[in-house]
Amino acid sequence: MTSREIKIIKAVLDYLHALDQGQATEVQIHANAFGEAFGTPAPSVAELSAALRECDARKWITGIPARITNRMKWNLNDAGEAARLEF
Repeated sequence: MTSREIKIIKAVLDYLHALDQGQATEVQIHANAFGEAFGTPAPSVAELSAALRECDARKWITGIPARITNRMKWNLNDAGEAARLEF
Protein backbone atom coordinates (compact mmCIF):
# COMPACT_ATOMS: atom_id res chain seq x y z
CA MET A 1 0.00 0.00 0.00
CA THR A 2 1.14 3.52 -0.71
CA SER A 3 1.29 6.15 2.00
CA ARG A 4 -1.78 7.83 0.47
CA GLU A 5 -3.76 4.57 0.53
CA ILE A 6 -2.77 4.04 4.17
CA LYS A 7 -3.85 7.60 5.00
CA ILE A 8 -7.25 7.03 3.35
CA ILE A 9 -7.76 3.70 5.13
CA LYS A 10 -6.79 5.25 8.47
CA ALA A 11 -9.31 8.07 7.93
CA VAL A 12 -12.05 5.55 7.09
CA LEU A 13 -11.30 3.44 10.17
CA ASP A 14 -11.17 6.54 12.38
CA TYR A 15 -14.50 7.78 10.99
CA LEU A 16 -16.23 4.44 11.54
CA HIS A 17 -14.75 4.29 15.05
CA ALA A 18 -16.23 7.72 15.83
CA LEU A 19 -19.69 6.39 14.93
CA ASP A 20 -19.47 4.15 18.03
CA GLN A 21 -20.83 0.97 16.43
CA GLY A 22 -22.97 2.96 13.99
CA GLN A 23 -23.09 2.33 10.27
CA ALA A 24 -22.29 4.59 7.33
CA THR A 25 -22.73 4.36 3.58
CA GLU A 26 -19.90 5.04 1.16
CA VAL A 27 -21.45 8.43 0.36
CA GLN A 28 -21.53 9.36 4.07
CA ILE A 29 -17.95 8.25 4.55
CA HIS A 30 -16.79 10.25 1.52
CA ALA A 31 -18.64 13.34 2.71
CA ASN A 32 -17.52 13.22 6.33
CA ALA A 33 -14.30 11.27 6.86
CA PHE A 34 -11.86 13.60 5.14
CA GLY A 35 -11.76 16.94 6.92
CA GLU A 36 -9.06 19.57 7.06
CA ALA A 37 -6.78 17.25 9.00
CA PHE A 38 -6.64 14.95 5.97
CA GLY A 39 -5.31 17.67 3.71
CA THR A 40 -5.77 18.08 0.01
CA PRO A 41 -6.66 16.70 -2.34
CA ALA A 42 -9.44 14.71 -0.77
CA PRO A 43 -9.68 11.14 -2.03
CA SER A 44 -11.66 10.45 -5.15
CA VAL A 45 -14.66 8.13 -5.10
CA ALA A 46 -12.51 5.48 -6.77
CA GLU A 47 -9.82 5.80 -4.07
CA LEU A 48 -12.42 5.50 -1.33
CA SER A 49 -14.01 2.46 -3.00
CA ALA A 50 -10.59 0.82 -3.24
CA ALA A 51 -9.93 1.56 0.44
CA LEU A 52 -13.28 0.05 1.45
CA ARG A 53 -12.56 -3.06 -0.65
CA GLU A 54 -9.14 -3.38 1.02
CA CYS A 55 -10.63 -3.00 4.50
CA ASP A 56 -13.36 -5.50 3.67
CA ALA A 57 -10.85 -7.99 2.24
CA ARG A 58 -8.77 -7.73 5.43
CA LYS A 59 -11.98 -8.15 7.46
CA TRP A 60 -11.55 -4.83 9.28
CA ILE A 61 -15.04 -3.63 8.38
CA THR A 62 -18.37 -5.36 7.93
CA GLY A 63 -20.75 -4.46 5.13
CA ILE A 64 -24.48 -4.90 5.46
CA PRO A 65 -26.70 -4.24 2.42
CA ALA A 66 -29.72 -2.02 3.03
CA ARG A 67 -32.96 -3.89 2.37
CA ILE A 68 -34.58 -1.38 0.04
CA THR A 69 -31.71 0.36 -1.73
CA ASN A 70 -29.22 -2.52 -1.52
CA ARG A 71 -26.51 0.07 -0.75
CA MET A 72 -23.84 -1.22 1.55
CA LYS A 73 -23.65 0.18 5.07
CA TRP A 74 -20.27 -0.25 6.74
CA ASN A 75 -19.28 -0.58 10.36
CA LEU A 76 -16.01 -1.15 12.16
CA ASN A 77 -15.48 -4.56 13.76
CA ASP A 78 -13.01 -5.70 16.43
CA ALA A 79 -10.30 -6.56 13.90
CA GLY A 80 -10.71 -3.10 12.35
CA GLU A 81 -10.43 -1.47 15.76
CA ALA A 82 -7.16 -3.31 16.36
CA ALA A 83 -5.87 -2.33 12.90
CA ARG A 84 -6.88 1.31 13.50
CA LEU A 85 -4.78 1.40 16.65
CA GLU A 86 -1.77 -0.03 14.81
CA PHE A 87 -1.73 2.67 12.12
